[in-house]
Amino acid sequence: MAGWLGHVAGLGIDTGFLAMGIVCLIALIALVAALLWSWRAPAAIFAGIFLMPFWVDIFHDYYLPDLLHAAILAAILLCLLFGHTGFALLLLFPAYLARESTILVAGCLIFAGWRRIPFRSAVIGLVAIVCGVVVSRHFGRFGLPSVHGLTGGVYILGKLFWNLFKNLFGLPLWSNTLPECSPVWVKTLPAGYHFGAIRTIGVCQPSLWGPVRLLLAWFGIFGIGPALATALWRRMFSRLWRVPSSARERQPVPENLPGLVIVFRFCILYGVISILITPLLGASADRLVEYGWPFYFVVLPWLVAGFYHLHGWRPAGFLLLHLLTCWLAWFAFTQRVPSFLFAGLAVLGLNGLGYTLVRRPGDPRW
Repeated sequence: MAGWLGHVAGLGIDTGFLAMGIVCLIALIALVAALLWSWRAPAAIFAGIFLMPFWVDIFHDYYLPDLLHAAILAAILLCLLFGHTGFALLLLFPAYLARESTILVAGCLIFAGWRRIPFRSAVIGLVAIVCGVVVSRHFGRFGLPSVHGLTGGVYILGKLFWNLFKNLFGLPLWSNTLPECSPVWVKTLPAGYHFGAIRTIGVCQPSLWGPVRLLLAWFGIFGIGPALATALWRRMFSRLWRVPSSARERQPVPENLPGLVIVFRFCILYGVISILITPLLGASADRLVEYGWPFYFVVLPWLVAGFYHLHGWRPAGFLLLHLLTCWLAWFAFTQRVPSFLFAGLAVLGLNGLGYTLVRRPGDPRW
């Protein structure tokens, strides 16, 4: 698609990717804004989301499918919210073509929409996924083979293992097919026990950058979102099964939105899974944790607006704390400052401060 745009414009494929990235960014912003406006989110919520560096960061990698997939996912959520389940599930086809991990989206939708999505719409979703798999595999045959000589489940398992050691334990692994460091330990595999083209394995010098990068991603990319989620987790997961209302809860979401519960369940499940599996997916923890945006941009704002008065000086202080946290993390990622460990501990501390201040959801001072 990007190549076609570049050809039509006569400016080359790079310009095509840029143009497509701009269109997808505008669409994503508009769709997220529509999701928030559907329940009349207050201005503080809009400010807390749209003043984050998330938008700068996701556009920075416009040549990757993340931006396109996020826009399609936002469209799916908006359609589900207003009851257009058939069209929403039809969008699983382009979503799968953008990213094969859409299979996780489909799995979470099964849970979220169990006994709530009409059978006809479910068939549409199944056909869309099957068609996406067929088309993706057809064009995948023309791709370059892996340098490791591995395919399928063995390649995926090896990738998960490699990412886990680098991101969580700070021990980058080495092999003869991926010589990205001078290993401190090397082992030649016995004959007959080779994995594809891998003949020698090893361990690189331990590095704090992987674990600290993960710390910055989990507790910095979405500001004090983790603190708010921790403070509200019991109420959050109660909504996996129902959307309660009581005199004590100032829930602003209209109950007449037909896909309300489906969207809520999906965003909790998909968002939390995407955030937690970040260390398994790759080295770019800051980019990968952003896959969990439905949790922080749909579910959490809804809960915060439902349990707190977002007017006055105190919410403004929380907004500043939130923006300080996410911008500090973004600066640490982009500049890779020498004191990146301090930055990681700082965003963790800011979340701790945020949790301390909001741990009483029923505080009438809000």
